Amino acid sequence: MLCRPAGPNINERRGRRTPGAVWIMKLMSPKEFLGFTPGDDRKLADWPQITGYFKHLAEHGRRIKWFDMGETTEGRPFFYVCISSPETLDDLEEFRRINARLADPRGLSQSEAQDLIARAKTIVMISCSIHATEVGAAQMSMELAHDLVTSEEPKVREILDKVILLLVPSLNPDGLDLVVDWYKKYLDTPYEGTIPPFLYHKYAGHDNNRDWFMLNLVENRLTVERLHNVWHPQIVLDMHQMRDTGFRFFVPPYVDPYDPNVDFILQQQINMLGTHIVGELLSAGKTGVSCYNGFDAYAPSRAYQHYHGGIRILSEAASVKIATPVSRSADELLVTRDGWDPRQSTWNHPVPWPGGVWRLRDIVEYNKIAAMAVLTHAARFRELWVSNFYKIGVRACERKQPYAFILPKDQRDPVMLYELLKVLHMGQVEIHRAKSDFEAEGAWFPAGSYVIKLAQPYGAYAKTLLEIQEYPDLRQYPGGPPKLPYDITGHTLPLLMGVRCTLAKKSFEVELERVEVPELPWGQVQVLGGLGDKAAKGNTGWYVLSSAVSASYKVVNNLLEQSREVYRTAGSFIKGGRHVPAGSFLVPADAADAGEIQELCSRYGVTAWFMDGGGGDGATGDRGSVDVARYKLKKPRVGVYQAYLPVADEGWLRFVLEEYGFPYETIRNQRIRRGNLREEFDTIIFPSIRAQVIAHGIRPGTYPPEYVGGLGQEGKQAIASFVEAGGTCVFADASCEWAIKELGLPVVNVLDGKRPPEFFAPGSILRTIVDTEHPLGFGLPRETAVMFARSPAWEAEARYVVARYPAVDPLMSGWLLGGKLLANKAALLEIPVGFGRVVLIGFHPHFRAQARGTYKVMFNAIYLGSRRSEKC
Repeated sequence: MLCRPAGPNINERRGRRTPGAVWIMKLMSPKEFLGFTPGDDRKLADWPQITGYFKHLAEHGRRIKWFDMGETTEGRPFFYVCISSPETLDDLEEFRRINARLADPRGLSQSEAQDLIARAKTIVMISCSIHATEVGAAQMSMELAHDLVTSEEPKVREILDKVILLLVPSLNPDGLDLVVDWYKKYLDTPYEGTIPPFLYHKYAGHDNNRDWFMLNLVENRLTVERLHNVWHPQIVLDMHQMRDTGFRFFVPPYVDPYDPNVDFILQQQINMLGTHIVGELLSAGKTGVSCYNGFDAYAPSRAYQHYHGGIRILSEAASVKIATPVSRSADELLVTRDGWDPRQSTWNHPVPWPGGVWRLRDIVEYNKIAAMAVLTHAARFRELWVSNFYKIGVRACERKQPYAFILPKDQRDPVMLYELLKVLHMGQVEIHRAKSDFEAEGAWFPAGSYVIKLAQPYGAYAKTLLEIQEYPDLRQYPGGPPKLPYDITGHTLPLLMGVRCTLAKKSFEVELERVEVPELPWGQVQVLGGLGDKAAKGNTGWYVLSSAVSASYKVVNNLLEQSREVYRTAGSFIKGGRHVPAGSFLVPADAADAGEIQELCSRYGVTAWFMDGGGGDGATGDRGSVDVARYKLKKPRVGVYQAYLPVADEGWLRFVLEEYGFPYETIRNQRIRRGNLREEFDTIIFPSIRAQVIAHGIRPGTYPPEYVGGLGQEGKQAIASFVEAGGTCVFADASCEWAIKELGLPVVNVLDGKRPPEFFAPGSILRTIVDTEHPLGFGLPRETAVMFARSPAWEAEARYVVARYPAVDPLMSGWLLGGKLLANKAALLEIPVGFGRVVLIGFHPHFRAQARGTYKVMFNAIYLGSRRSEKC
């Protein structure tokens, strides 16, 4: 390390003292630390290098403090740094407390609020490179931090005095290392600069920034728990990259529509700050800077802070080939999907980029200018940002109508109710529970029902997640095609999770108690058939688990893993005065210890019923039984197809299977083409993947040979042989096209060739009618909501149909044009082929691990593939 005698410079941390002198540690620049400048051609810092550099700054700098957030999905260190003046860092907890008090202004007098506003700092969060191939922001973060902790420029001192910066160098360290490793491996080869043929987040890939309300992913959950909910930033700058054939840089204003739950003050602050960033970039001589195109602010899955008093500024820089420069002439630039031409000067794109060589260093520079623009604005308008933050909280707490959402206690799936409450709780929504029965909106609700009042700081967050979305009918011109939404248009969680929910527009009277932390339902074993407390080891009879409760599948998979016997009923029956529906799980009492069943029920919040096997109702043996067909389940042998053109749906499927304890093996083209699949697998699942990708994969010559091609004819024949030999093949959404064509299934997609505005359903929640007596429909309600996103719908023989769309409008939430085309069409099919079957799912059953109400469709298909018929 380089050292020099200290002066009164506050940016340097005092190190060891020697007689007669004070020595301080010099802070290295990124170039000194790395051996190259961030943004240099064909150079990338990986996560250990970035982590090491920030540790160096935090250990020796007086303007920066390190905060550990935990570990990533794959076990890497996950952190953020706080940058501000030394005086602020010395009193950091006080400033955090001030902002937290302003975030929840209830009980504050006007004079108290003004005092806090006068003392508060603007809290800014900058997050980098959540999409790991978009490497520029993570590389830039080191340079930004170094400038802030070493510079003596007046604008930097103003930022340090008035702003607390929370800098997250990468929201996806696992993906960053994957991308850097891939890039370095293929430097100086024909494949230099290619995108890795794997998901760059283990489970979500590019979908990892669509998880900001469900918080399935550990990185997002930790960021919310340990940064958002602790600091309540007024500004979040979320730095991304986009294709290299358009504008050089995008920031808001966003295009319509905004989610109406985003406060109008926030909407205008987004416009204000976005146009300021554009101005700063232009004044620095940068070209190709645009706003108001392509990106909207409708979905809460991308913008947690919009519902928590702050704004999210999305930035998008034109990409390079990871770190390899690209050359583009102006003539090669393409018009955007909403009609903006990057070659033309317009009000929202004043100075077009003339074309030429575009480098990673350009991305770093644009990003750093944008970041400094945000910080400068946050400092110079500190009082405006803080006072508006307070006003937004006041407005939220003064809401009159609608009054509340009610989640009844008596749900088909009590565990799913708990999971929904947990989502709200993680978003700091206050939850209350009724202490008595009450009436609201003309209906009675039992004691123990949950009430989500909307007059609270984060009522807008609850409202957007619980209400029905009515997406506006936006057209390119009157009567013309629809304007394409940036993402989905329906995200109503009660529908996606199968939870009943009622909107109460007006207030009602009931005594409520605050729920500090939602609790998993009390898992227990109850008794049918008059045995009293004799349901214990050694008794004859059966434990019954409801397939309406998704967590029952976790219990069953645990039992199968331990080689316990588990059966499934093929029909319904009545025992001990209780109706046992088709698809219920039966566990023989002599096959599983009573303590084991109780422990599993307690772990997962499931109620099991002990059913006496002796006497009456068709008892025939020591175990006893009922006169109903049953299937014996075995531990499933599942293969999940993974293409080398990665799709997020495949990762989310693995996430869900692991969460519920389904064993699986990832299988790729080479394994399928080898054949003999029936020897290893009962069920093979194709997630939602385009037919072209399944058939042909990556074009030869563009990637290393081991990653090119698709299933081809060999793979097609191997899948056909697998099914004919008794295997079950499950195809979800887009992959159904390949199955229908290549396996010759007697099915017609009635939406094939239909284009907007004749038909359009861009991520909407639709109603289906399910045959709940069919093994694929076990556990589902007759009316089941499904996520439909540019999905198929079929004309098929009635004997194949398990679920279909109703004769009337199926739209439940979102946007749908041409819904009449879906009338009575099939959404879920089982088609026998040889000794096996093909299951076609015409929607997204595990969409982003959000559509939890339809997980059972996939689970049922897996159990169907591994069943053994038996009558008792």
